[in-house]
Amino acid sequence: MDEARKIRLLVAPMLFIASLLLGGALSDQTAANFIALKDQDWSKLIGIIAAGGVGVFAAGYGIGTITQFLLRLIFCLKARFWGGFRFHEVALSDDSFKRVWDQIGAPGKPDRALELYAGAAFDFGVLRTHRKGVHEWLFRRWNGFNTAVNSFWPLILSLPIGHWGIGIPWSVMWCLPVLILAVALGFVAFWAWRDTMIMAGFMASLKNAPKLGDSSEGG
Repeated sequence: MDEARKIRLLVAPMLFIASLLLGGALSDQTAANFIALKDQDWSKLIGIIAAGGVGVFAAGYGIGTITQFLLRLIFCLKARFWGGFRFHEVALSDDSFKRVWDQIGAPGKPDRALELYAGAAFDFGVLRTHRKGVHEWLFRRWNGFNTAVNSFWPLILSLPIGHWGIGIPWSVMWCLPVLILAVALGFVAFWAWRDTMIMAGFMASLKNAPKLGDSSEGG
């Protein structure tokens, strides 16, 4: 697994834990519980913390899986009942999608049911070969989108889970920073998603743009 994806999987659970720690640190009850640890077996506590690294990574994978499932479901339902884009991974305007379809040399008329595969073929087949810098830029923006959207809802859920599940009292000093960060993550996710889709369409619209199967390579 590449390093970028590893980091992406770790950010969401770490933010979730950080939110709970912040809420707990602002709670007098949590401070009392921490003092009570002096009578516990610290070697067991250290073992639990060490094992937590594996748990955090597994939680990150689970969060990412649920996020991808929900996004795919939402876009499929939206396309079925209200029209529009079918896949969140590739969502191009009609003109952009037609240009991408032509760039990869796909036969027949553009088929929205194949939009995901056409977009992947254009990015990895055309841009990665002939416009590597743009492909890497798209990769960074898409990684930023996934990191932000994966972190958004666990951060929001940390408030009710921390309150009702752990007993952390709600306070302005806890909830306000968490909500501000969650809103910022939501905007960052939207901007990164939009930038990715616009750039893909823009690259397909360039004059003399390379096509899938061309032997010449570019930067």
